[in-house]
Amino acid sequence: MSWRSPAQGGLQSLDTMAQLLRGRANRYAWFGLLVAGLTIVAATLLSCQYEQGDYSWAGLLTTQQSNPALWALDAMPLIFLIWGQYIGSVMSYQAGAMVLDETRELRDEANRLQYELSRQPVAGHAMGLPNRHTLIGAINRSINKPTRKPGNFAVLVLTTEHYHEIAQAHGETAAAQYISQLGERLRSVVDSDDTLAHFGHDDFGIVLAQAQDEAGARHLASRVQLALDVPITMGRSAFSLRASIGIALYPMHGPDAETLLRHAETAKYAAVAARRDYLVYEASLDDARTENSRLIAELHGALYNDGLADEYQPQIPLRDGLPRRLRLLPYWEHPRRGRLAEADFLHLPDRLGLVHGLTTWLLREGLGHLSRWRAGDATDLQLVLRLPDAALRELGFVDLIRRMLQSHDLPGSALVIEFSEAALMQANATQRAQLAALRQSGIQLCLTGVGAPGASAMTSLYYPIDECRLAPGIIDRAAREPLAQDALQKTMELLRLLKLRVVSSAVDSEPQHRLAESLGGDYAEGLSYRAALTPQAVERWLHPRAAV
Repeated sequence: MSWRSPAQGGLQSLDTMAQLLRGRANRYAWFGLLVAGLTIVAATLLSCQYEQGDYSWAGLLTTQQSNPALWALDAMPLIFLIWGQYIGSVMSYQAGAMVLDETRELRDEANRLQYELSRQPVAGHAMGLPNRHTLIGAINRSINKPTRKPGNFAVLVLTTEHYHEIAQAHGETAAAQYISQLGERLRSVVDSDDTLAHFGHDDFGIVLAQAQDEAGARHLASRVQLALDVPITMGRSAFSLRASIGIALYPMHGPDAETLLRHAETAKYAAVAARRDYLVYEASLDDARTENSRLIAELHGALYNDGLADEYQPQIPLRDGLPRRLRLLPYWEHPRRGRLAEADFLHLPDRLGLVHGLTTWLLREGLGHLSRWRAGDATDLQLVLRLPDAALRELGFVDLIRRMLQSHDLPGSALVIEFSEAALMQANATQRAQLAALRQSGIQLCLTGVGAPGASAMTSLYYPIDECRLAPGIIDRAAREPLAQDALQKTMELLRLLKLRVVSSAVDSEPQHRLAESLGGDYAEGLSYRAALTPQAVERWLHPRAAV
């Protein structure tokens, strides 16, 4: 007998219930039609016998024409049909509501079980270290010691960047070696009074017994980072050990073990997002994490219930011979926060299911419109598309884009895909191969944000980049500050030396317009040229004669 999960059994019972409700709705509709039909036949026969004295086709026809009461009866099938459809709609709605409620509970239960499972030590990574439950016991003992003064110990949790990359590219044996060497490094920095625990994968926790205050916890976090500075060597390969550490202090950040661990993990996630070595917990981090989690859940609903929409920003060629372009700008009319631009939600998803859904939506919307627009006289029109940074982690990423292009009968040269420097810098060997495969398909790649802090044009030397889009604020600043203008001109010279096309963005005023023209770039976009357009407005812009 095959094993069946409770979730599978619950979904099967929901499907059975929904089928039962739909069957009842259909039976009610047919029963109503049958009753109405029999009533009309009986009433017509009785009226014919009473008025004509016999049953004949001529008598039945005369009775129908001369008796208004029968006209009302003739309408009964339609009435019962409408009634049956109404009952069916109500029951279908009830079934849908039941399925939605139950699947939400099943999802929540699956998330809870997945979270608990991820916290367990991984088989094969036996290093003789305590697990999460043992660490909770150590925290409770520290709290309950009668001689301990409040506020003189800290909880640290940490994770590294490259564990999953190593596990995917080199297998579980290499990942186990990575974790083993990581554990040895951590053992070397903790004292005998401290407790080091392994939660699973590359997640570790430390109870720092001698931390008298926040400075002491920060000091240990710095020692951990120093211990991890030297890359791990496995065979002929070296892997960096960059870690993100979250810190919580007792009793400042929680009265019990679970609260301290939860707050330390919140600080850890914030450190990962901000690419910081470590962060100490504060209440504002909780608010940000809660809001992000809520936004991700709401984005899932918006994605599958037509809650997202798109506009298109024209990119105007600054020299002859370049094709016209439109950059897709997705937006979300959020019920609580109003209109959200792509920067507010595009990079929120971290689970591949939602990343795949959002990537597919962007490709479907953009390429669908592009295909219709190119069918007219805009045969050289190109689409510029920014995808979620996490899309590069999807193994079928390239095949998805190729299939979407083929389904819309578009060449690869019709598409330009933008990536941030952060997404490129986190790419492993497999993901770099995907970028190269995109280039081989004729798709052009663009590096965004050049000129902003942390975004360098030199990144293009290490990745197959065709062009760069300047950071939105750099043109405005260069138009106001001579020093910034000199720096931008040097950047433009470097980009031309690297044989990269350049797109100036957020060119919104006349001085910015003149500066963008004088810099000698290839494209420019902004209010000074043309505001973002709805798909309908794009039609009128591309085909002004047809619009008239």
